[in-house]
Amino acid sequence: MMQIIIVGGGGVGAALAKLLSDEKQDVVIIEQDPDKARSLNEELDVMVHTGNGASARALEAAGIRSAEMLIAVTEVDEVNIIACLLAKKYDIHITVARVRNLEYYEGDIVLSNEQLGIDIFINPERVASFEIVKLIKEPDIRDTEYFAKGRIKMFSVVVDAQSRLINQPLHKVQFPQNTMVAAIERANGDFVIPSGDAVIHTSDKLFLIGQRGMFNELGWLVQKKEQKTQTVVILGGGRIGFQLAEMLEANKKNNINIKIIEKSSECCQLIASKLSRTLILQGDATDLSFLRQEEIQNADILVAVTGDDRTNILASVLAKHFGVKKTICEVINQDYYTLFENIGIEHIISPRILTAAQILRLIRKGDIFSFSFLEDGKMEVMELSIPGDARVANKKIQHAGIPSGILIGAILRGDKVITPRGNDYLLPDDHVIIFCSPTLNHHIDRLFASPKDSARAKKNLTNEKYIYQ
Repeated sequence: MMQIIIVGGGGVGAALAKLLSDEKQDVVIIEQDPDKARSLNEELDVMVHTGNGASARALEAAGIRSAEMLIAVTEVDEVNIIACLLAKKYDIHITVARVRNLEYYEGDIVLSNEQLGIDIFINPERVASFEIVKLIKEPDIRDTEYFAKGRIKMFSVVVDAQSRLINQPLHKVQFPQNTMVAAIERANGDFVIPSGDAVIHTSDKLFLIGQRGMFNELGWLVQKKEQKTQTVVILGGGRIGFQLAEMLEANKKNNINIKIIEKSSECCQLIASKLSRTLILQGDATDLSFLRQEEIQNADILVAVTGDDRTNILASVLAKHFGVKKTICEVINQDYYTLFENIGIEHIISPRILTAAQILRLIRKGDIFSFSFLEDGKMEVMELSIPGDARVANKKIQHAGIPSGILIGAILRGDKVITPRGNDYLLPDDHVIIFCSPTLNHHIDRLFASPKDSARAKKNLTNEKYIYQ
């Protein structure tokens, strides 16, 4: 168990506190607003202190002297930076700060991240923008993740009623040799780690993993001819919308037509002065006549990132009504997640969940190189390296004591990608991609980490000084 202080009980802070608490971490929140602090105390199973996290007195009251990590995620960059500076004075091992102003950590900065007292910068909006770019690049598949420096790829597909997979057990399906189904999400929302006898049903979502090149042989599974994205319409010119357009503009090879629809005239003027080849339109993303006038039906992908869940959902539904091929929708309230596949929205993006996954990577024992959630935390996926003294080292998978509900989806040994079977050995320094039910994640440290590892170690910090990739 790790003692963690979170400064800021807003949306990101509360989401992090819940996920970390579910991970059995000892979490304390510092929140300045008394009403919000009271609400957090009632809703979450964590300690909540009312106070200014940028003050030594509040940090002392929250137990800074015995804490191992501080995460500062208030809405004010400078408060987050000061909180981390103070935390370093108490010899906190890992400090994480939410910093939106890129001037603090990009370009010709005056103060280094060490001088600012920050080990890791996080920018949830930037994380979300990168994730959306990834979805735009591969619009015909979902949940794309890369591991082992791009050698291993995971994606998901939904089985439609015409698929030849219907009612077939997995062991009878001829997937490419280096590819396997690592997880299945059933139509009722259940997540399963499948055996070879698992039968595929209509509307199942299959999560496949394997050597990157092997996925060229899976076009029959997607059953749709890949179409190049020509036009992307972004609803909302805020932080995510602007940064997304900026990233798309930076890739000169894609030749994508980019439009931003933004309600605020002031915001339109601001982003128009910073973007060079994006068409900025002032208007209401939920106005039917406006959408018809702007020929929204000609868009290949619509991205709804207005910052308001209801606006994003309604605009996405309207876009599908007009015939937009793909929709990507930012959602903050996790209660809405169960609605999406029923109303035809293909992709949802949660900056909070994406950020939480990166932070969870830091608190796990061992060398974890990547960490992500599938379907709002129903499944965890991580890439880690096996130390020589781990319990599973030098054992066959079938004899390693790995419980049901944890699956090794791929092994990278040197430059060789292995699709694991029960007789395969787990060797020291292997990189393994693990699918794990959240209720079983405590077994990961027990089996795959060195007994000498301490959660206090900063070994999970990478050379990157910020997290948004």
